[in-house]
Amino acid sequence: MAYGKKEADNRRFVPSIRSIFYLISFILIFGLTCAELGLVSQQIHKYGRFAENWASLQYRNVVGLLLCAVLVSLLITIFHFWLSVSFIAFFSLILSVFFGIGGGVIRTTTPFRRSCGTPTQNYPEKWQRFAGECTRIVAMQGISWSLFALYFFLLVGSLAYLFRISPRPTPGGFYGSHTRSVV
Repeated sequence: MAYGKKEADNRRFVPSIRSIFYLISFILIFGLTCAELGLVSQQIHKYGRFAENWASLQYRNVVGLLLCAVLVSLLITIFHFWLSVSFIAFFSLILSVFFGIGGGVIRTTTPFRRSCGTPTQNYPEKWQRFAGECTRIVAMQGISWSLFALYFFLLVGSLAYLFRISPRPTPGGFYGSHTRSVV
């Protein structure tokens, strides 16, 4: 080996703060994605593909969008060791948008909020038969918002890595020199 030359480090996992952060992120994303898959697939299985079984078409369509996002998210989290950082960044953008739209549409479309103890007759008529699903729908919304935030932070971290953005000391302080020159 020549002087000053180091051998390339080709290990898949190198323990560092960044790699542990990414590992924890992917474990959280995988767990939340599995939970969202269970909730979304239960809704699709229960209400089927016919529009008259659903309270609104927006809710039906956003459940389908969340199913697509969950499947892509599962593929990304399972195979992320073999994917490039730019691929992860691209799909983090897409999935953060999908999960953000999912959480937002569920929030605006359904009458269900934090607590599900409201009597059934207080909901709009088309949503009264969904009152028993209140906890599941609120959980789908919460998990969707959580996945939105995780994928957004993963996007920011991936872009910071790709463009080599790192904190650097600024000579002379943050805004320049601390000494004032008299003009």
